[in-house]
Amino acid sequence: MNFRAFLNTISNTARTLPIVIFYVTEGCNLKCLSCSYRDALPGELSFDEIKTLAKSLKAFGLKHIVYSGGEPLLRRDFTDICELFSGMKVKQTLLTNGLLLDKRAGDISKYFTEIIVSIDGGTPGTHNRLRGVNSFELILRGIEKTLSLKDAPVVSIRTVLQKNNFRELGDMIKLAKTAGVKRISFLAADVSSDAYGRDTRGKVSDSNSIALNENEVEELRNIINKLAESNKNDFSSGFISESPAKLHHIADYYEALLGKCAFPKNLCNAPMVSAVITSTGDIHPCFFLPSFGNIRKSGFDPLINSDSVKSTRRQVRNYELTRCHECVCTLYTSTIAALKDRF
Repeated sequence: MNFRAFLNTISNTARTLPIVIFYVTEGCNLKCLSCSYRDALPGELSFDEIKTLAKSLKAFGLKHIVYSGGEPLLRRDFTDICELFSGMKVKQTLLTNGLLLDKRAGDISKYFTEIIVSIDGGTPGTHNRLRGVNSFELILRGIEKTLSLKDAPVVSIRTVLQKNNFRELGDMIKLAKTAGVKRISFLAADVSSDAYGRDTRGKVSDSNSIALNENEVEELRNIINKLAESNKNDFSSGFISESPAKLHHIADYYEALLGKCAFPKNLCNAPMVSAVITSTGDIHPCFFLPSFGNIRKSGFDPLINSDSVKSTRRQVRNYELTRCHECVCTLYTSTIAALKDRF
C-alpha cells in the first residue's frame, strides 16, 4: 500500500512523487512539422547531476521514470542513466522516435518495461513527410530488432492524428499488427501550447496545416465509426488503446478548435502524482504547464511543494485552467490505484 500517494490524490501537497517524465536531452534527429526540437541545449544536465537528482527522486518515492525529449537515444551516456535507475529498482519506460533503435536496442532494451515508438503515418510517404526525414523503414527495422531480443520489453506505437494522416488511421492499425507490437494508441495534435520547444526554438507549421477543418472532422468521425465495426476485437482486446468513444474525443477536440463545440472534458491529476524535468533542470507540473523552478538553482526538495506548484495543483483539481481544457495528453491516477501503488 502507498498511503503517501493516496494522500497526494486528495490534496495539493505531494508527499511522494511516483512518476517522473525526464527529458534527458532536447536534441532530436528528426524535423517534425509540429515540433521545434532540433539541437541539444547548451548545458544539459551532466551525468553527475543526474545521479544527484536520482537520489532525491528515489528518496521521495519514485516508482516509474519515463524518458522523453528530444530523442533520448541521442544521449551517449543514456545506458549509464538507465543503469543508474535500474540499480534503484525503478520501472523505466522509453518514449522514442525509433530512429536509433536498430543500432541501440541490444544495449538498452533490457532496462525497459515498455518502449513506445512514435510513428505518424501508415505509409512511408506520409510518415517521412511529417517527420522531415526518411525514417519509416529504419524505425520498423528497429522495432523488429527490439522484438527479436531475448526478454524483449513490450513495444507499442503511438500516433498523433492530424490533418495530414487521419485518413490512414486504419492503415496505422494494420501497420501495428504487421510490426508485431503490443498495442497502438492515438493522440490529437497539440497546436496551442508552448510545449515541444515552440516557446524557445522558433516557428513550426501553423495550426491550420495541422488541425482538421469542419469537413475533415466529419470524415474522421465516419472513419472511426467504420473501425468500431470492422475492428471490434482490436478495441475489446486493448490492441487499440482508445475506445471508439475516446477516438471521437479527438474529433471533438478538433471541432472545438473551430469553435463548433466545447472541448471534451479531461480527467487529469498529473501534477499530484508526477512531474516533468527538462534536460536543463526545469521542473514542470506536466508537459504543458509552466515551470515552477529549476533543480540546479533550488534543489529538488524545496521545489516540489512550493507555493507555486501547490496553487497549480489546486487549479488543476478544480479544472480552472484553460490549458487543461485544451489538453491532448492527460494522466489520471485514481485514489485506489495510488493506494495500491499502481505506477
